[in-house]
Amino acid sequence: MSWFKRNAVGIEAGAAIVTACVAVIALIGVKVQLDEADRIAAATSAREAYRSHLTLSVSHPDFATPADACALMEGETAGAYRAFVDHLLYSAEQMLEVSEGWESTFTDALMPHQAAICAVGQHLGETDAMVTLLKQFRAANCPTTPSC
Repeated sequence: MSWFKRNAVGIEAGAAIVTACVAVIALIGVKVQLDEADRIAAATSAREAYRSHLTLSVSHPDFATPADACALMEGETAGAYRAFVDHLLYSAEQMLEVSEGWESTFTDALMPHQAAICAVGQHLGETDAMVTLLKQFRAANCPTTPSC
């Protein structure tokens, strides 16, 4: 017992250091958990946006694979068709931000809407991944003079 009395100051200092280390490790653990929760939430949201677009495509096959996108952009359903293409772009943007390897999927999905994508100005896409995808799509698929 006298050993504890003689070394009480050192034991208390050691305990304080261990407590501080445990607190720092706990804070790091909380940060890692919060970051992972954010990543999972973003991925879930992106998948839901893509699923929603697939459902929309099944519900509106005339928009999903238009025979004449230019006619859709100018007819009675112009607003609905633009919203459909915007939804496709939104779901692409979400997926490209959270998961790699979707570029070819969305390039293929954009092909039936080539006229609509090429007719719109350069201000589509909020994220770097989407801007890159659209630049590549336009460079490869858009004629010098838009078809619509």
